[in-house]
Formats: sequence, structure tokens, C-alpha cells
Amino acid sequence: MKLLHALLITTILTTGAAAYAAGDHAGGHTSNAPAATSMSHDAMGHGGERMEVMAAQNMVKLALEPAAPLQAGKTTQVTVKLNAVADGKPLTLDDLKEAHTKKLHLLVVDPTLTDYHHIHPVAGEKPGEYVFDFTPLKNDTYRVWADVIPVATDKQEYVQTDMGTPAKEKASIDKATSMMATVDGYTFTLALDGEPKAGSPVMGNVTVTKDGQPFTGLEPVMGAFAHVVGFTEDYNSVLHVHPMGKEPTNDAERGGPKLEFHIEPEKAGFVKLFTQVRIGGKDIFAPFGITVK
Repeated sequence: MKLLHALLITTILTTGAAAYAAGDHAGGHTSNAPAATSMSHDAMGHGGERMEVMAAQNMVKLALEPAAPLQAGKTTQVTVKLNAVADGKPLTLDDLKEAHTKKLHLLVVDPTLTDYHHIHPVAGEKPGEYVFDFTPLKNDTYRVWADVIPVATDKQEYVQTDMGTPAKEKASIDKATSMMATVDGYTFTLALDGEPKAGSPVMGNVTVTKDGQPFTGLEPVMGAFAHVVGFTEDYNSVLHVHPMGKEPTNDAERGGPKLEFHIEPEKAGFVKLFTQVRIGGKDIFAPFGITVK
């Protein structure tokens, strides 16, 4: 049985309203890269090595341009544009460092915090452009955080913007506590060793079972056996949990059934957590809900 440990890294992203990208009529937006970080410079990551240092102010500008208006259940190609804030220079893959097996991660979620996507766009036809296919479950805006490490700064950045058209009625978040989720026949159970409080540490773990039995067939996903991402009820903050301990060294290794992590939320309120694992070549996202006092 492999036991994974994880350290919570809380990145507080404070932004103003995203401006619409010039000339875009499909719900695209652009972000002018606000300052954003709360991660300690000596935070530890996979296997206990030094985690990426967060930038004090983002140096990357993010814009999203869907090829057509987003519609629930319909797949639309979206173009991502990454440029340097200082001079507008397009940022290619050569300008980005790899983190967790990819150079560009997008964390995407709707205002209800239910439809979460972890996306890795591929390089487009023009420098600094990347594309991905997106199928929303909601007719609403989606908030997108780009997780990148520019080579020029060697500092991790989370750049935030929106895409899509706001729903006619404002979405509400179900803030009920949820400690168990069943997805594709697998049961995920979240346990905490105390009440989560702002500024105080609490240990937690997620256990995966199948038909009531511990499941030890978790496949490597982005260099680990699991990843956990959380979103706060203000729809403006990301909690990213990185597994620690032994990492898989090849695709044949398997992990599970338990993932342990340490969480120290910075502010009170509801948090929606998603545990991402890979089983049978498919990425599975198990949702949980906790309230921080």
C-alpha cells in the first residue's frame, strides 16, 4: 500500500473584473496579470524537494478566444494567448518551464464550483497561441487560471480570466458539507482530523475503494498518483495540493488507496475540493465540500 503525503499551497488571486478581448464576440476575455501569491518560498513539494517560488507580481498576460459562443454540451475550440506584460512578446513553449509534466496547465470552473476541468492546451499555429477543446456543462461564464512558470523569471504564476457569457440568473453555490463521492463506480472518502479553521493546520486524507475494497490501481497522472485542487466560495481563490512522498517512476507503477495531505486555509468560508486520479487511462474528478471556520 502506498501512502502519499501532500502539502497544501494556497494561492490567493485578487483581480478586478476581466476586460473583454478586443474584437472578440464569442465570450473571450483577457487578464492584465494582477499580483497574486501567498506561498512560502521554502514550501516543499514532490518528494520533499523545494517547491517553485511564486512570483510577487504576474509577468504573464492571458487572453481566451472561443471560436464560437460557449453552449452547454457543445464542444468549442478555444484559443489561449500568452504574452509578456512588459513588452507584449508572445510566450512560446520555449519560454515556459515544465511543472508536473506539462508547461501549461489551465484550471477551469463554473460559478457554481461544480464543473471543473484541468486542461493542457497544445501549441497553436502562431507563437504564443495554444488551443484546446472545451465542452461546458453550464450556460454561464467559466473562470480560468493559467498555471505557468516563465523561464525568464523562474517563478510560478497563476493568471486569471473568464470566458463565456454570464447566465441570466446568478449562479448559487451549494455549500453543503460533502465528505464522500462516488464516480464511475469508485468511492472517494474524505476524512479530516479536526475542524478546518482559517490559519490553523488540519490533516486530511482521501481513501479510494471499489465495491467496498481498498483500491490500489491508481495510475500516474502528471507525475503523481493524485492531485487535489480547491476553489473558495468567493470564486477568486485556488487551493492546490501537491502530493509528496515517492513519485511513480514509470507508467506501470500503481498507487492507492489513500492520499494524505496537510491543509492550512488562509480564510474562512466554503471550499470545494476536487481529487483528480487516473484509472484505466481515464481522469476521474471526485468532488468534496468543506467549510472553514
